[in-house]
Amino acid sequence: MTAALVRLKLRLLVNQFRRSPWQVAGLALALLYGAGITLLLVVTLVALRFAPTAISTAVVVGGGSIALLAFLVVPIFVGIDDTLDPRRFALFGIERTRLAVGLAVTGVVGVPALALLLVSFATLATWSRSAAAILVALVCVPCIVLTGVLLSRIGATGAGLLLSTRRSREAVAAVLVVGLSLLAPLMVLLTNLELGRQALTAIGSVVAVLAWTPLGAAWAAPASIAGGDAAGLGQLLVALATVVLLGLLWRELVGVALVSTGRRARPQTLAGIGWFGRLPATPRGAIAARAISYWARDVRYRVSIISIPVTPIVLVLVLGLAGVPGPVLALIPVPVVALFIGWASHNDIAYDHTAIWLHVAAGVRGVDDRLGRLAPVLVVGLPVLVAGSFVSAAIAGRPLLAAPLIGVAVCLLLAGTGIGGVSSALMPYPVPRPGSSPFQQPNSTTGVAAVVQSVLFLLQLAAAAPAILLGLVAIEGSVAAAWWSLVAGVVVGVVVLWSGTAWGGRVFERRGPELLASALRA
Repeated sequence: MTAALVRLKLRLLVNQFRRSPWQVAGLALALLYGAGITLLLVVTLVALRFAPTAISTAVVVGGGSIALLAFLVVPIFVGIDDTLDPRRFALFGIERTRLAVGLAVTGVVGVPALALLLVSFATLATWSRSAAAILVALVCVPCIVLTGVLLSRIGATGAGLLLSTRRSREAVAAVLVVGLSLLAPLMVLLTNLELGRQALTAIGSVVAVLAWTPLGAAWAAPASIAGGDAAGLGQLLVALATVVLLGLLWRELVGVALVSTGRRARPQTLAGIGWFGRLPATPRGAIAARAISYWARDVRYRVSIISIPVTPIVLVLVLGLAGVPGPVLALIPVPVVALFIGWASHNDIAYDHTAIWLHVAAGVRGVDDRLGRLAPVLVVGLPVLVAGSFVSAAIAGRPLLAAPLIGVAVCLLLAGTGIGGVSSALMPYPVPRPGSSPFQQPNSTTGVAAVVQSVLFLLQLAAAAPAILLGLVAIEGSVAAAWWSLVAGVVVGVVVLWSGTAWGGRVFERRGPELLASALRA
């Protein structure tokens, strides 16, 4: 049975290259990127052969522990679509031990496991300082790979059982967004401040602790032997015991998954029809009501709502730690928030998934579709940005700068929504499906998404360039430039919004069937 599961996994991997050309190109770019990172790590490990043992140990044990932790955490937070989830085999009557072994072996067949194998095998060169160290490293290589694979399987299956409700996924998404955002100021602290230099001196103590944990024992055992420390044998025993215990835990988890359907959300009693009863009974009003409902209730949109304010806060923290003056920092958040709010709707059609058939079958006018989707972005974004501009200018101690801040923010918002009205109908790319994790990106779409997102950011900034340049002149003290920045921003933003809405509406009407077909393929 294990051989059949391995053949199935290989077939699934090969089928990734039988998608659309854009998806294959995205997959190829992702593979090239992963191969480059893996090659860099392998070269680094080989080079560490000639570094002092203490430095090599710190890098290998610290980095290796983070890598194994990623195998556990990434499936939990990202919500990877596990095609070989144990629950899919519940009706086949397979004994749980055989199924657990087969699924664990198939976990080795994949790009992450292959990269981990190559990196762990490169540690043979790092510890080729004695025959005993090489021998221990040879035993630790399969321990490292099996530990990573079992952690990923446990993380993916456990997340599928425990995070099946919407609220649990939202909580995990919020934690991930905030946690990742805080990494930037942490890196600045570690690299630029005296506190960071003091923290770096504690790395040796952290590595010494990690060396006796399930995450770091397999990496540390050959390092200790290479340094002449017999404690490496104890660390080797910890590594072997970790594999055994994770295997038993995986077996028990498979048994639970075979008889469980996951957690169920509590039933809710709803009254009324929400925004559909508050907005006009027109195509534009109905689409606006649905868009507002999405932004208020869909976890995929809520992640954007969380990340939009977090991004400028982190940026201000980083720049503040780098020594940027306070009055300048006060002028940064509003344009950054406007940039992301305007950009947020650039792929809105894809979030409908197959529900887009309602628009196509009803013959909705493209302009109505475009304007209806912009309702939550404009109704909430414009007041927030205008109020934020006055607050930022007051904090900076220069009330006149509220005018260029409003001009730049309004232009970024309106231009972003106008350009997004075209791109969402012309170049939609697959996104997480309704009800799934907001971080669960469909396979082989990363390259396409990155290109579209980058181009749209550049177009937004290009449209707002006149208002931005005039705003910079206003910061130097020009009163006239401040008011001209406001005028330029509003005029350019309105023109781009009107043009993009009209153009995007025509594209939507022309490509309706293609948009539906694209949603069905995602």
